[in-house]
Amino acid sequence: MSWQEDGWAEKSFFADERRAWLRRMKNENLLFTWAGLQQLLRPQVADLVCTTDAPGDWRVETLAGRPFLTLRIQKHHVGLYLLPMYYHPEVRPAALNRYLSGKSTFRFKAHHEPPEEALVHIVEACKAFIGLY
Repeated sequence: MSWQEDGWAEKSFFADERRAWLRRMKNENLLFTWAGLQQLLRPQVADLVCTTDAPGDWRVETLAGRPFLTLRIQKHHVGLYLLPMYYHPEVRPAALNRYLSGKSTFRFKAHHEPPEEALVHIVEACKAFIGLY
């Protein structure tokens, strides 16, 4: 069902709001993948500060204001950026090597089934390094 079939396009407020979000989001087709990853990781970082929570862009910081995690839709993938892993790469489980891009970035495409247990484990491991990076 499209926005026009649903009747949202006729309402200028919703149409303008949708256009604004789509300008910020680089690939709306990856929204389902992004939402699944966010839903998986949100309970793990509930005790940290969420600074940005918009469709396609989620940023979490430590209580001291340091970046901790960013989940963002890019042009061809959903990127998961974990800053503590940049300084402590030893926490990365081997199950996530397939998705690694750089020192602390993971790329997930729409057809990927990310290993949920490994993602939960790495976020918990990174939380142990808060204050050490």
